[in-house]
Amino acid sequence: MSEKKMVSYVIDTNVIIDYVDILPKLGDDEVAEPADPSIDFTSARLIIPSTVIRELSKFKKEHSERGKASREALKRIRKLFKVKCKTMKEIYGLEETANVEALGRMYALLPIHKNFRKQSPFAPADNDMDGQIILAALVVKCANAALPVDGTADPDAVMELQDENVILITNDNGLAERAWERGVLTAEYRHQYPDDYTGIRTVVVPYELYKNFINLHRIELSEWQAAMPNERRLVANEFIVMKMDASNAIYPPNYDPQSDPYFTYIGRYDVDEEAIVGLKHVSSFPVKPKSVGQAVYAEALAGDFDVVICTGPAGSGKTYMSSIYAYQACKDGRYLGATVVPCEVNKSYGALPGDLNEKLDPDVQPIKNALRNYLLKNDPKLGRELEKMRKNGFSGENGCKKAKKCRDYSEDEDNEASEKRPLKLRVNDRVDLIFDNWFSVVPVDNARGRDFAYEFVEYDEFQDQNIARADMLIKRIGENGKVVITGDIQQIHAPYVDIWNNGIVYVGSLLYDYKRVVRVSLSKEDVWRHEVVKEIARRQEGKRIPVPEDTTNEE
Repeated sequence: MSEKKMVSYVIDTNVIIDYVDILPKLGDDEVAEPADPSIDFTSARLIIPSTVIRELSKFKKEHSERGKASREALKRIRKLFKVKCKTMKEIYGLEETANVEALGRMYALLPIHKNFRKQSPFAPADNDMDGQIILAALVVKCANAALPVDGTADPDAVMELQDENVILITNDNGLAERAWERGVLTAEYRHQYPDDYTGIRTVVVPYELYKNFINLHRIELSEWQAAMPNERRLVANEFIVMKMDASNAIYPPNYDPQSDPYFTYIGRYDVDEEAIVGLKHVSSFPVKPKSVGQAVYAEALAGDFDVVICTGPAGSGKTYMSSIYAYQACKDGRYLGATVVPCEVNKSYGALPGDLNEKLDPDVQPIKNALRNYLLKNDPKLGRELEKMRKNGFSGENGCKKAKKCRDYSEDEDNEASEKRPLKLRVNDRVDLIFDNWFSVVPVDNARGRDFAYEFVEYDEFQDQNIARADMLIKRIGENGKVVITGDIQQIHAPYVDIWNNGIVYVGSLLYDYKRVVRVSLSKEDVWRHEVVKEIARRQEGKRIPVPEDTTNEE
């Protein structure tokens, strides 16, 4: 039986930039990449084309996350290959220039012989970096087949080589398609995160277990394991939604889960207590949850946790619930203030007119909108006035005159005059006052180096952050502070970021199963929107819309 050849992986530049830990960080100890890679490089050879070094050297001058990653990659490559120089013959023989025993892998740098490109049927230009990387993969295939790489090999033989042990690692779809045309196999490189974990588990449980939890608001871990032997291991702070078998749903006396305002049938696995405990904060949360997801999110926000990671579609209440809770928690003295860090991509505040507060105004509006809606729903006086206005609002010529008269009052006039001002202006004044007292908005770049001690911090649109920036932001949490990370991984707008290597996925994996962290995944069932918007979303799911038949031409 022939000995199995070592697999050679040719690494593309974008893989190194997005996952710089594919290169070990050598120092006192050798450090492996975090999480689980989608490709096992044990007993494999990783080849870095000289073209990749050129690209990294170009990018390192940038004042961006890509530039930072390039500088780190070049530093690690230099340490990797800080050994005696190899001869060209040894390099083209792909003898390992660096052997990282702790990881069980080998690294090699690969220049391309100038004559190889000239004689190859595939001859990309010098500035065609993708083409040069494909050319490097062809060189490796030739070396594995013991063909010369100095341009003297038969060009047709080069193109006809079939070698399953040479694979180009790239996450660039365009480069992958070009490589296939040249007979080069490709693969994507990702970190395999526990992406099936949502933080919420729905389980059908036996009647006795359900009844005991409803009555005691607690299930010991040993009791759970005995009653549910086939259930997978509980994760720290995982929420358990308990249900009865629909075919035999007999609920405890005088209890109906459909009318339970406190969601008593939901529990959270508490690692310290080694038990599933009932929700403690839903009943006192400033916003009444309307769904399971919102109840879980309310518990996470109000609970004694350091980090809350919440994903979900637009309209599910991510910003609304966190903003209202932040306002109430600051009023109650739990935090000094609330800081919102909008993590939208490609936002250049310097290009906008006005001072920083004016530039940040678009990012402030969602918070103010949440506060305004909350006041109108929960302030009895404003609620009565809004309802009265809707029923007996100004209309016609007299109404216009009354409205004009109200608008003529200034802020400095007496309270009686102020009360005559339009409701919208008075509500906006209160919202502005609340925001100025408790809230602030900080751009991402201004968050670097800060310590958000004693503050409630929300990172919005976190899915648009790459791993390096996400790592920086999550480390800003300070003593007695709380960080809420929100976003929708299905709505990514940033370059070099996808559903696998964005900030939310990275932090969720990094802090997976840690007792001070809660993860909540909201769904379309949690969306708070107008009925028309819900109907639009339903129809956009691909369901066929019935079209009435045209009967105008019938006789």
